[in-house]
Amino acid sequence: MISSSHLQEHHWRSEEVPTCDVENSVCSPELELIDNTQRRYNPVNLKCGVTVQLGENVLRDSPDIIDIMNHDLTSCLSVLPASVGWLVKRTHIWVNRTYAYGNIHAPTVVSHSTAHHFPGWLLWVQDKAEKEASIEIYNSVEYLNLRLHYNGCGLMLHELCHIIHQTTLPGGLSNMLVIEMHKIAKESGKYSRVLRRDWALNEVDTDVAYCTLNHKEFFAEISVSYLSDFYYDVDGTGTVDMAKCSPPFVSPVVLGRMQQHHHIRNNGKSLVEWRDLTKFGRGLPHCNKFFPFTKGQLRRYDPRVYKCFSKLWQYIESWEDIDRRCK
Repeated sequence: MISSSHLQEHHWRSEEVPTCDVENSVCSPELELIDNTQRRYNPVNLKCGVTVQLGENVLRDSPDIIDIMNHDLTSCLSVLPASVGWLVKRTHIWVNRTYAYGNIHAPTVVSHSTAHHFPGWLLWVQDKAEKEASIEIYNSVEYLNLRLHYNGCGLMLHELCHIIHQTTLPGGLSNMLVIEMHKIAKESGKYSRVLRRDWALNEVDTDVAYCTLNHKEFFAEISVSYLSDFYYDVDGTGTVDMAKCSPPFVSPVVLGRMQQHHHIRNNGKSLVEWRDLTKFGRGLPHCNKFFPFTKGQLRRYDPRVYKCFSKLWQYIESWEDIDRRCK
């Protein structure tokens, strides 16, 4: 297993149904299991055209969630090609306040976000099969915090890119170009130690890039960088100095560390100015959490991967959405 706290933390994001453990698995018929099929959701049609399904207590603990989700999805639609616009709009987003599965007496609690490609995982965790081909946020409060490390919509864009990967590319999730390029990129060593923005000003601010986990995460992660055609001032500023090559920070956690370390400037503006400009991360375009953070940095850092993703996204731009044509 890759020795990265980030990869370990998101071990199940690939949603592959694990092999049953006779004594501890949720597959054991003797265990009393959490029934997630009984979860109740209220559908909300956002202004951008996407439907979000809000679970119990989401609005109570995250009163800005509707506004922020609309902002993130609108921003995603603005950077994605028009060919996938209807695909995005028909992809439901399921939002939970908290989520757990398995043994009622020893549940597994998850708080990340994920794309549901197939019903197998959903059935395994006793959930609704209708969530297939959708995105789920397991913890609304955690989502609102984590999205700030992407300066807004990058986290949602990552999940949408999983759906786009499956739906638009030849072979879907088994697209050979993506699989081969993931192998080449991983073996190159370029992604074995990269900067990650949520660790800025920690004693250690580098990690194994999340794109190395598997070819599906490779496509989603690199796409977020490729679609971040912004922050040109950080192009060519290197790969190892966070202060030089990162777009500005908006996460209160990182801004707090900057104050503690007396970094009173954040890419040319005072911390107060950035707080006013970027409330909820709405004032800036997205970037990635892991280096390369932007399209320009990807182009310089890994020209081969950049060229591959240029071809992939050119194909996606020309993709014809049959479901829309039939409407």
